[in-house]
Amino acid sequence: MGDPAAGADAIEAYGCGACHRIPGIRRADSLVAPPLEGWGHRTFIAGTLANDLENLVRWIRDPDSVEPGTAMPDLGVTDADARDIAAYLLSLR
Repeated sequence: MGDPAAGADAIEAYGCGACHRIPGIRRADSLVAPPLEGWGHRTFIAGTLANDLENLVRWIRDPDSVEPGTAMPDLGVTDADARDIAAYLLSLR
């Protein structure tokens, strides 16, 4: 699955808060991109993929493969970090 606590650390390390407001993450208070509150209750990722662990990992690792031309950057997130980040986001209820 992934480790939500490690995911919180990875979210900080990759600077996700520069664009997103993310509960529980220091300095993650930007509104450049959508806020991620309640992520675990969302149905879709980027309006097309079911919101589950594998799809969220795919989105985090290679957002352009899901939504060509997206503003979401490819940050070079490792598979392990993406799984942890996804576990954290899916825990947000």
